Amino acid sequence: MLKWKRFQDRSIRQKMFLTYALLMIVPLLAISISFYTYAISIFETRIVKSFEETNLQMMSTADNFINNMIKSSEQPFYDEKLMGILAKDYSRATYETFEKSMDFRYISDGVFKNLMTFNPSIDSILIYPQNSSLIYRRGYNTTFNYKYTPVHEPWYQQIHNNADKPVLLGLHEEKQMYAKPRKMLSVGRVLIDADSYRKIGVLLVNFRVEQLEKLFSGLTDKRDVNQVIMDGKGTVIFSTTPGMVGKNLIEPLSQIGPGSKEYYVVRHVSKVSGWQFYSVVHRNQLFAEINKLRDFTVLLFVLLVAVGFVIAFLVSGSISNPIRRLNRLMRKVERGDFDVTARQDSLDEVGHLSRSFNRMTAEIKDLIERIKLEEKKKRSAELNALQNQINPHFIYNTLSVIKWMSQAQMADNITEAIDDMIKVLSFSTRSTQEYVSIEEEMAFIRSYVELLQLRYYNIFDCEMEVAPDVLHYRTLKFMVQPFVENAVFHAFTSQDRHYELNIRVEKTDDNDIQFIIRDNGIGIGQERLHELLEREWSDNQTINSIGIGNVSRRLKLHYGEKYGVVIDSTEGLGTLVCIRIPAMEQNPVPHGPRKEEAV
Repeated sequence: MLKWKRFQDRSIRQKMFLTYALLMIVPLLAISISFYTYAISIFETRIVKSFEETNLQMMSTADNFINNMIKSSEQPFYDEKLMGILAKDYSRATYETFEKSMDFRYISDGVFKNLMTFNPSIDSILIYPQNSSLIYRRGYNTTFNYKYTPVHEPWYQQIHNNADKPVLLGLHEEKQMYAKPRKMLSVGRVLIDADSYRKIGVLLVNFRVEQLEKLFSGLTDKRDVNQVIMDGKGTVIFSTTPGMVGKNLIEPLSQIGPGSKEYYVVRHVSKVSGWQFYSVVHRNQLFAEINKLRDFTVLLFVLLVAVGFVIAFLVSGSISNPIRRLNRLMRKVERGDFDVTARQDSLDEVGHLSRSFNRMTAEIKDLIERIKLEEKKKRSAELNALQNQINPHFIYNTLSVIKWMSQAQMADNITEAIDDMIKVLSFSTRSTQEYVSIEEEMAFIRSYVELLQLRYYNIFDCEMEVAPDVLHYRTLKFMVQPFVENAVFHAFTSQDRHYELNIRVEKTDDNDIQFIIRDNGIGIGQERLHELLEREWSDNQTINSIGIGNVSRRLKLHYGEKYGVVIDSTEGLGTLVCIRIPAMEQNPVPHGPRKEEAV
């Protein structure tokens, strides 16, 4: 709410500028963010789909390659002579060495050569007979290791224990065909005699890891994507990143899950080979192009916002400047300068407002002139009326003559009454000022009460207690008189009862002054009391027609809502009036000795 209030307090130009700017920035920002988010989503979906297609294509190619190797390993089962050689017991042969030589030549130069001719991917082929120490072999650029036997190797045991199906060996070292071990991938199977169903040998078809690189040579150009193939043990057998072959990445890749914030990972597992195919790409590399689009969008957004600010500044200025000029002219009118004219160079609302302003200033000038003329006429009429009134000094002089005559006749009560009447008339007519001192106000009340006691044959006694330290403070003129008059005229109604009126003036603890007027009259009902406070003017019986309600409003008008009149009255018991005003010093006015007018 406070921020909205601050916005409302800004100038029209600032409001319009901020409004135009927001109307441009918010839609542009929303459109830019939506466009970028949508582009990222579409791009990400397509990239992931592309990875999946690449992975599936790699897996399909690898499966075809493995199936070809498996089919190549099936060929010896169909060669009856080969199976007979493997099942032969050379210990019964007449010429054992000769038969072994002929059998070796048949297998190596016949069977193996044909297999390698029809499947160029084969690097080497070996058969380990079950009933002979002879090893049948053929390969390219091989050096046979006579000291090595694989019977204790884990991969050999794996083949030997799975007689019913071929076994695809992951990356392992081939130590039989080479003096220095080489990394190989192999397909192995157990050769079984069809007649006796006994194991007669182990066939091992080797192919180099480089064969996979030839299969997927086209992937090496994708430098932003790392394609990885791992065997069943998690060892890398192919990677587009150099130096990764032979490393075990099953744990690092498992930590890069689908929800990774740095990498996209797509994974497939072949049902043929059990190999795992991974496509891994860093998000920064993936979104390199989209980030360029983002930077271009941000630049375009900044340029559009800058252009929008300029347009908003110019448009808001074109609208607010005429209003500001009109506002300056209005301030001149506030200072009393009506000789101003607003420009009327447009037909819009501001132009209509300028024309209305010019008409208004012209009418105000004319009205002021008429008021001045009427005031002159009014002053002239009042002067004539005053000249026709009886001079109040004539009344004072007449009363003075009556006073001297009563003194001459020794009528002291008449003298006192006339003296009080002269004081009351003098206080009422000598000045029109609002404020008098408390001393003057209470002296007037004392004379007024003495006249009332004379008029009502002393049916009440009045006691006045005025603290000496409040006499010099000022108060409103005729503030106490309406309450005294109301008590005497309306509260003291019985001729058979003697009444009391108490007036006390004192200073309160919080540095205010209070007038307390208490009587033991008949009291006032609540409805009547409310009527007295609401009535602006009292009956014609009061001096100058100043009523109780008028006093209350005068107090609040001059001193504020804190001050005023509080009346507490009970029918049959009396009334208590408390008037509260602030303690304000009365500016002393020097007086010379007062002289009475002579007749």
